[in-house]
Order: sequence, then structure tokens, then C-alpha cells
Amino acid sequence: MASSSSSSPSTHHYSYDVFPSFSSKDVGRTFLSHFLEGLKSKGIKTFQNNGIMRSEYITTELARAIEESRISVVILSKNYPSSSWCLNELQRIMKCKVSLGQIVMAIFYDVDPSDVREQTGDFGKVFEETCYGKTDEQKKKWRKALSHVAVIAGEHSISWASEAEMISKIVMDVSNELPSTDFDQLVGIEAHVAKLKAMVCLESDEVKVVGIWGPAGIGKATIARALYNQVSRNFQLKFYREPSWKRASNTMEFQEELLSGVLDHRDMKIPNKQEAIFRLMHQRVLVVIDCVSFVELQALQKLVQQWYLRFGSKVIVTNADLYTFTDNGIEQIYKVTYPSREEALQIFSYAAFGQSSPPRGYLKHAVEVTKLIDPFPLALKILGSALRGKNKEEWTMAPAKVNTCLVDTDIQKATRFAHDGLSKKHKRLFYLLTRETTSSSKNLNNAIYTLSGSDWDVEKGLQTLADMALISISEGGEIMMHGLVQSMSTRLRWNR
Repeated sequence: MASSSSSSPSTHHYSYDVFPSFSSKDVGRTFLSHFLEGLKSKGIKTFQNNGIMRSEYITTELARAIEESRISVVILSKNYPSSSWCLNELQRIMKCKVSLGQIVMAIFYDVDPSDVREQTGDFGKVFEETCYGKTDEQKKKWRKALSHVAVIAGEHSISWASEAEMISKIVMDVSNELPSTDFDQLVGIEAHVAKLKAMVCLESDEVKVVGIWGPAGIGKATIARALYNQVSRNFQLKFYREPSWKRASNTMEFQEELLSGVLDHRDMKIPNKQEAIFRLMHQRVLVVIDCVSFVELQALQKLVQQWYLRFGSKVIVTNADLYTFTDNGIEQIYKVTYPSREEALQIFSYAAFGQSSPPRGYLKHAVEVTKLIDPFPLALKILGSALRGKNKEEWTMAPAKVNTCLVDTDIQKATRFAHDGLSKKHKRLFYLLTRETTSSSKNLNNAIYTLSGSDWDVEKGLQTLADMALISISEGGEIMMHGLVQSMSTRLRWNR
């Protein structure tokens, strides 16, 4: 499927990969749900407007979501022009295409592109009804947006015998338009991934279990995710598990979780365990477990030893404790080393300035700050993000402030410095979030609902904390906080 964009500024903040524009009346319960699930399965972060009330005018939140998306996918259907909301959305999307170089993809769902372009046929009749009572200026803007989107070469539903195949093709087209990885600004990542690929022996039919080892905050999870994103297409079944807040207490419990994840039955009980194991045994499987426990690794080893994993299946696990690996007989262990000082400065610069090196006049300050801590990528990101947009006076005072943070680790030192620069509302959210993620709820939507009693935009506040690397939000919508950041937040909360 072709896409269209204009030239864009080299630096632009993206919160989403895809913004979908659609008429829920036509596709909300059918095409759209399968399309969104397809995007999710590829790890593509999609804006979903479940909590936004539709109205005559586009909201500030929605406008920001469009502007902060890499791609807009416009699903044009018969009732698309029945809504001023949809038409205003489209108008904003086409504006972003010109001003920001946003990629726009068009899907013609049971409509003819010529009817969209000329506002004729049933599509045109619906459009005219919406235009009733609107100003000539507004109607002109809508017509222009429809005419422009209609000439973008897109998929036509009538050309496909199978809607599932069409969705699969569109998802692949979207994936191909995104940067090859989400790791453009992760310094040294390709070298790590290349070394791991060699250890894993992708071309071999041998089953491999490889451990990624290094201290907390060194980037083990980032490397594991990068490897998974690059090689998962070579496997029939795959499963990536984020750090689990509730560890499996025994082998059987973990095997149940693993089978559910690999077979895409997450959070559901496997109806026939023997059938699930049979499928596992007869396909090539990739399993990546971030922050694996001793019990979980024992269970994985049993799967390998009992020949449940075959045909060149690969298992990648991460842990900060070397003995978790050695005591379970894991022989192939990849040690993640500290980045060099040059790489540390690059990591810090991406967080602080959005580019690989400090701009003119800031080099001395940046070098001085990065020397205050050991080069843990997480600490560098937190520290750099905390200084983003600060003036030179604040940069000059930063070393003294960092040095007054008397805590156990460099990551906690960076966290304390970032915390002290937060507004009162962001500090409160940080504390509340620490409490949430240590109890029952760590889901993004649940957290927004739980914390929405405050008088400000919780979702925007969460994004601010994520931008500062104090939390991360997974592709599945889970809020995660690094253990060292969490312990520092808990300490600060109690010392208020």
C-alpha cells in the first residue's frame, strides 16, 4: 500500500506510531478491531481514543495525538463524512502531512476513491448532509482534505476476497513505513545485537538458551527487546515477557504462563494443555524472558531437556545475578559492559538535546555532568531528560546539585536529581504511581482511571514521566518502573 508524506523537520517528538481515523458506525466492531489487534501484534503503538468524548470540534488532546503520530491511517467508509469530528480530524491530518511530513495511508472501505475525491454517490450525499448549516469556508476546507486524501494510493476492500489478508497486508505496510527499529537513538545497540545473534546461531537447528547478564540499569532489557524485534519474524511462535510483577511460584504455574503467551492466549486458561504442548513441540519458537527468576529458568531448562522445544528454537533470558544462570547450567552468557565515555556522552546528549552530541556552547557542561556518574544508560537518560530545555545557569548549577544527592547508586542519584526538578503535581503522580505499581494495578488505562480524580491531565503527566525515563510504558500498555527508580521514589515519598 502506498503512502504519502512531505519533508519533515529532523527532530520531532513522537508519542505514537499510528493514529487511526475512522467512522465507528461502519468499521468500529469489525474491520477496526482486527486491524488494531494486527498492529498490536507487531508491537506498533497506536493511539486509541476510547476515553475522549466526540463533539463538533477537535479537542486539544486529539490534535496533539495526531501531531505526535508517525503515521495516520484514514479508513474512508460510507459514513465517514457523516461526522464533523471525522472531517476535522482529516483536515488536521492533511495539515500535518504538509507541515510535519507525516505519513498518511488511505483505506477505501466499501467506497470508491472517485466518490471520496469528488464527494459524489452515497458518500457525497452523506457529506452534503453534514455540510448543512456550515460556513462556505468550512465546507471548502473539508472538500480540499477529502480531495487530497482520495488521491493517495491505498487499499480497496472490494479488491480483496479475504478481509483478513487485506488487514495483514496493511499492517505489514505500516510496519515497513516505520523506522527499521525503535532503537535509532540507542547508542551501541547494533553491536550488542550482532554479538548476541552470533551466540544464538539463528541459522542453526540447535536449541539454544542464552543469558544476558549485567548490573541493574545497564540496558539488558533494551538489548533483549532489540534482538526480539529484529529476529522474531524468523519464528513461527514467539513470546516476549516484560519484567513480571508477580513471579511464578512454581514450574507448573510458569509453564502455564509461557504456553498462554506463546500461543497468544494471554490472561486466559489454556483449554487443552496437551494440544498446546504438541503445537510447541512442532514449531520453531522464540522465547524472551526479561528478568527471569530462578524457578522460571528451571522450568525453561526442563522444556529444553524434555524436547518440548525443538527445530532451532531459541530462549533468551536476562538477569542481574550471574548465579541464576550458572546454577541452572546456562553456559552461554552475554555480559553487557559499560558504554565508553564517548558512548555515554551520546546517550546523555540524545536525552538532553535530542541529538547525538551537545550543541555549541554546551559541550563542556555535558561532559562535566556525565562524569559525575558511572555510565549506566538508564542513569544517563534520566539525568539528560531532567536537564532538557534548561538554561546555561541551570546547567552550571547541575553538578553541585547532583553531588548533594547522597544515595546508594548512580541511578538513584539521577532519579533524585530528576525528582527535585518535578512540579508538585508530577511529584504526587510519581509517588502515587510507585504505590500503584507495587500493588494491584500497573496497566496504563487502569492507572489513568485510578488517578483521574485529580484536576489535571493524568495521561499527559504519565507521558512526562515516561519522557524523563522515570517510567516506561510497554507496547501492551503496562506501566513499568525500574527497581532502583522505584526504591528511590518510595524513599522520597516516605521522607516528604
